[in-house]
Amino acid sequence: MTEAVCGTLSRAWDAYDAYLLDIDGTLLCCSDATHYFAFCAALESMTGRHLTLEGVTTHGNTDRGILRDALQLAGVPEELWRPQLTAACEGMCSFIEERQNSICAQTLLGVSEVLRHLRQRKALLGVATGNLERIGRIKLARCGLLDQFDFYGFSDAFECRANVFRHALEQARRILPNEAAVCVVGDTPADIRAAHENGVEVIAVATGVHSLAALSAEQPELCTESLQRLLASPVRDARRID
Repeated sequence: MTEAVCGTLSRAWDAYDAYLLDIDGTLLCCSDATHYFAFCAALESMTGRHLTLEGVTTHGNTDRGILRDALQLAGVPEELWRPQLTAACEGMCSFIEERQNSICAQTLLGVSEVLRHLRQRKALLGVATGNLERIGRIKLARCGLLDQFDFYGFSDAFECRANVFRHALEQARRILPNEAAVCVVGDTPADIRAAHENGVEVIAVATGVHSLAALSAEQPELCTESLQRLLASPVRDARRID
């Protein structure tokens, strides 16, 4: 076990009043490409030509933000695509709903155990994700996690991840006192930056595409290779557990 030399959580990792958890790469992973093809179909419907997500940062982005970035990269003028964005998101949701049986979502290591542990400690559990609501709910349902949360922060109204987190945080504050301690759990540098922008501490997990080193560089309050390691570790407030 290795501890980093700077920064710690303000309390034990499991002693926060509420947790905001990302979906893809944090709670679950999808081994199919259905969501990707939904983006491609939406982009084609907006432009009349075949576009892909090549060159677009998808991990840690929002669904609206991914569409925006793909269109900007393709040189499509904003005045042409912006009025179509909401309809394109609706089309993506319908695309996924029609193919939801093709979604191959698997719960990541330690997720079910950690959620159960936090629930036993009376923590409030919420989702904070770049997924559109109808898509995110399908992914959670496909691996049996949908009913594990008290509230949901989806990205339907937001392009910026920090705004998604702010929306989820506002929901937590409506349930808990303003002074309640809230922690974000995510797997990307964007999660860490968005949480810090909202004044919230972060547990970063290297269960997505980003390494421990890449996540640690963003200075999360805790960085671990998986949520399972949190339950296994006697050191609950070290900045890095690996």
